[in-house]
Amino acid sequence: MARTSGTDGQLLHRLDHSPFTRTHTRFYLTALAGHFFDGFTINLTGFVLPGVIAAFALTSGEAGVLSSALFAGMLVGAAMAGIVSDRLGRRYPLALSILIFGGFSLLAAAAWNYPVLVAARTVQGIGLGAEIAIVLPYIAEFVPTRRRGPLVTLATAAWLIGLPVASAVAIGIVPALGWRSMFFVGTIPVLIALLVALTLPESVRYLLRRGKREQATEIVELLTRGSVAPGSGQADPPAAHGNAAGSVRDLLRGRYSRYTIAIWVMEVCAGAFLYGLSTWLPTVLKSHGIGLLSSFAYTGIITAAGVAGAVVAGQLVNRLGRRWALAPAFLLSGLLCLLWGAVSGTSAVVLTGALATFFGSGVAGSTLFVYASELYPTANRATGLGWAAAWQKVGGLLMPVTVGFVLSWHASSYVFFLLFAVISAIAATAGLIATLETRGKSVEEIATEMSTPDSNAENLVRTTVELGNE
Repeated sequence: MARTSGTDGQLLHRLDHSPFTRTHTRFYLTALAGHFFDGFTINLTGFVLPGVIAAFALTSGEAGVLSSALFAGMLVGAAMAGIVSDRLGRRYPLALSILIFGGFSLLAAAAWNYPVLVAARTVQGIGLGAEIAIVLPYIAEFVPTRRRGPLVTLATAAWLIGLPVASAVAIGIVPALGWRSMFFVGTIPVLIALLVALTLPESVRYLLRRGKREQATEIVELLTRGSVAPGSGQADPPAAHGNAAGSVRDLLRGRYSRYTIAIWVMEVCAGAFLYGLSTWLPTVLKSHGIGLLSSFAYTGIITAAGVAGAVVAGQLVNRLGRRWALAPAFLLSGLLCLLWGAVSGTSAVVLTGALATFFGSGVAGSTLFVYASELYPTANRATGLGWAAAWQKVGGLLMPVTVGFVLSWHASSYVFFLLFAVISAIAATAGLIATLETRGKSVEEIATEMSTPDSNAENLVRTTVELGNE
């Protein structure tokens, strides 16, 4: 791991210890707008599907393919965009990803047949997955250290709120204007993409890694002008430059291997929880005697509880740390799922479900993205986040199919809740045994800690050798 010069160290210190200025706010809200529309666009499918089925006379299998195409695209986009961003920067890849899912929304709105709509949603998925992989590392790299956790979780909340907002917009315009109107609304991100490209700066940490200190200095001055003296700071922080930019292999090298595998396990479980619930919950609620329209409304309430959980997580990660926000939240969510399947009565079902998603999708899910966006060095940060997001989509692809297969056996609906309890328990175990605490540390300090040998592992090897010698 190379170390920064004094100039680099002072720049990063100023960036990490600056107050949250108006310029920070402007940049953050611009990035947040794109992330909100990412969540909005993902959740269009359920609200346009009835109209699409009628317009193109789709079978249930074809409707399922349309839904899966989006997630398949997201998996590809998330896995590839992080690598691209670590090599080419954050600003323009972020703008391009937003432009892709906004621009192809216009093609979806104008789709003249089913294959065109599937193609449009697949390419949209690539843009949607790419945006997730880039925007969270970008936020983590320019906001002050003490604000990093709350602001990344707030970004996740903005993404989660896309579902209830999409529901409200659909109720307002689809009956009068038809299903295509939702895709026309989905073209708004094209304007946001232009705003990102024209107004957001490149990541300071990326610029320093590329040796572009003059540009980096200008951005730090813009963000921190008048707030931190140029000469202030502690010893120069080490640069999280890494060895090779955008290297998937480095995610599994050295001390990173156990933490990366744990993140991937937790992301698969988190994706299974989030997308499995959104896909099957209305059907399961209906089997509990709740009317179809009411089940839609209650699903919205239950999933919206995740937004509140993400907001609360912003405070928990700073007070308790990442590890103690992750594992207990997953565990509580699993226990609540067991209770959820056993309660009766509409109020009890909705309340218990809301609490389960508050801790599962909200607290745990958003904390996981904070953790994944700060664990890796600058050269590999977007790659690490992108692959984490890709594994989340794997969970999103597998869980709806698994639930459908299990329910086809005509098993008790309690099995549905048991499945979610089991995946929550798996995630809690992974979070407890293999999560590095990153609270209050700059991303350079985290990278330094990860670059040093694991003292526990060294002690274990030394003890084993000594016993062997005896």
